[in-house]
Amino acid sequence: MTEKDLKQAIIELRTAFKTNDDARDAGLPREVAGVERLDDLSYGPDPKWHLLDLYRPTDAPRPLPVIINIHGGGWCYGTKETYQFYGLNWAQRGFAFVNPNYRLAPDAVFPDELDDVDRYIHWVADHADEYGLDRNNVFLLGDSAGGQMAEQYAAILTNPDYRDLFGYQLTDLHFRAIVLNSAAAFPLDEGMVTGAVAAYFTPEAIQKQRNQIEAERYIQANYLPTFICTATEDFIRNNSAKLDGFLTAKGIEHVFKMYGDEKHPRGHVFLVSQKDDIAKQATDDEMAFLNAHLSK
Repeated sequence: MTEKDLKQAIIELRTAFKTNDDARDAGLPREVAGVERLDDLSYGPDPKWHLLDLYRPTDAPRPLPVIINIHGGGWCYGTKETYQFYGLNWAQRGFAFVNPNYRLAPDAVFPDELDDVDRYIHWVADHADEYGLDRNNVFLLGDSAGGQMAEQYAAILTNPDYRDLFGYQLTDLHFRAIVLNSAAAFPLDEGMVTGAVAAYFTPEAIQKQRNQIEAERYIQANYLPTFICTATEDFIRNNSAKLDGFLTAKGIEHVFKMYGDEKHPRGHVFLVSQKDDIAKQATDDEMAFLNAHLSK
């Protein structure tokens, strides 16, 4: 693919995704009852991309259990604004929701985006006391490309050999579980690195850093409890099904759920929608999973 073709693929992906997201979220309020939002907190040097929002329930006892989000978007699309309504809903459910931006391809190439994830996880650790966050009850959540990075970061947390490949340092946060929604697991599977995705997983990165990209090589028995969510019409549902089988073979605690049916199909990252009853059911199921893993 030429550089011109790659740029065009990114433009087309961003346009299509934004059109869909804007339609999905039309009319939703930026302020909701029982939630305080703190916007545009800086977690790093980039004035645009190293920003995060924090949504906190106002009537829940401190410290608050924490969900740290990694948004999706094919590694080249998405902002915290795209996920604000989803995050506000989680805050209404009693969780502090950390909703960051991160740098995007083509300006970021592997592992730049994961470096940003590590940077904002350290921000949470550094500012937990300031914002009333519970260091002992932290959850990682990601969808699509963000799901791949959440899966990957959980392997980094639980495997020191893998962590050494990135040079990351552990924080004092205690991660209890992860949630993977329509996750792009096994990203180097045949057919995955095409079009705009190749702007992040460049041929050079795949050649030189394949071991780092393939997180599944480093998933071991102490991996975090995992909720895997997909849908009947999710175009990468087989990635979730493959991860289900992989974790089963490893004996790792996890839940695998596929939502929708022939009469009520659902697609990729459907549960971000705040207007969908099946999305609500999926979020209820994930909340029950997180609550089951809270340390009292």
